Amino acid sequence: MPFVKGIDVSVYDPVINWAKVRSQGYRFAYIRASYGVENNRTIMDTMFPSHWAGSKAAGMLRGPYHYLRAAQDGTKQAIEFLKIVSLEQGDLPPALDLEEVLNQDASNKQFINNAEAFLKKVKAETGITPMVYSRASFLKEKVSQPNGKPPAWASDYRMWVAHWTYAFSETIKPIEEPGWASYTFWQYSGERDTLDGITTEQGVPVKVDFDVFRGTLEELFQLANATLLESQTYTVQAGDILENIANQFNLSLAELVNANPQILQVGQKLTIPAPAGAGSDSSGGMGGSAGGTTTDTGTTTGGTLTDTSTTNQVTYTVKAGDTLSAIALKFGTTVKAIADLNQIPDPNLIRVGQEIKIP
Repeated sequence: MPFVKGIDVSVYDPVINWAKVRSQGYRFAYIRASYGVENNRTIMDTMFPSHWAGSKAAGMLRGPYHYLRAAQDGTKQAIEFLKIVSLEQGDLPPALDLEEVLNQDASNKQFINNAEAFLKKVKAETGITPMVYSRASFLKEKVSQPNGKPPAWASDYRMWVAHWTYAFSETIKPIEEPGWASYTFWQYSGERDTLDGITTEQGVPVKVDFDVFRGTLEELFQLANATLLESQTYTVQAGDILENIANQFNLSLAELVNANPQILQVGQKLTIPAPAGAGSDSSGGMGGSAGGTTTDTGTTTGGTLTDTSTTNQVTYTVKAGDTLSAIALKFGTTVKAIADLNQIPDPNLIRVGQEIKIP
C-alpha cells in the first residue's frame, strides 16, 4: 500500500519554512482554520492566513479543518468557517475535527446533530464532501447513538483517523471504529517529534503532527481535483543561478539540486521536476512564475524587486495576491523578520503598492 506524507498544523506551529518542509518529502498539509463560534462569529486560528498562503506558495496541497464545539449550532459554525476559508480547485476537502477538549460537557446527541449539520452545510455550499477527523475510541464513546451504533451518516464521509503508532507501513494499521468509512488520511504521530523548518517565533523547534494519505501521489492529486504536472527542461542562460531558477519554477532549491547534481553551465539543459503540490499557477501571484521583473538580483515571481546598491538594502513592491508568508518564502526569510524590519503590526495586512524592505 503506497502512502504520501503530510502534516497538520495550527497556531501551535507558528513559524513554518514551507519550502524546507516540502523538500523533506511532505506533500500536503491540513491547516486549522477555526474552532467554534463566539459573539456569532467563528474563532479563527490566527496563523491560518499565513499557513494557508505559505503552503500553497511552496507547492504543497492544502486542506482546511474546523474544530467542532459540539454544544454550538453546527450550521452556524459551517457558515462562519466558510467565511474564513475560500476553497480553490486543487485544495483538499475540508475536514471536521471531533475531540474532547472544550467539549467535556457536550452530549452524544449534540455531537451527532451538530457534526451532521456542519458537514451537510459545507457540502451544500461548496459541492465538496468534507471529511471527519477523530480517533476510534472517541467516536465510540461520544459520537454514537444510545444503542452504541454510529450515526446514520457516519459512512457518508471520508475518515481522517487519529491513532499514534509513530510509524506507518503496510503491516502497521490504525484502529478504526466499525460503521465509519475506512480511513483516507491517518494521523500516525503527534506531539512527540519535531520537523526541520517548524519552530516558535524564537526559533525553538516545536512538536508536529504527522499524517499520511493512503494512496499514491496521483490519487492524492485526484482527491484535490488537481493536475500532477510532468517534469520539463530548462536551458541555462548567462547569469542564471540555481536559486533563481528554482524560484521561477516554484521549486525548493533542494528539489532542483537533487534533480541536477551537476555543475551549472550556460547552455546546459536542466531537468525541472514537477511541483510537489498545486501551487503551479503560471499567471503571476504567489504560486506562479510569470509576470516578475528581472533585475541584477534575479527574477521575482510577483512584485518588483529592487536592489539599492548604495545601501545594500533590497526592497520589494507588493502586488495583488501577495502575502507576507509568500514573500518571506521567496527571499528565504521569515514573516516575523519582515514584519519587524518594516514595523508591520499585523502580518496579515499588507497593501498593493507597499514597498517592503527585505532582511
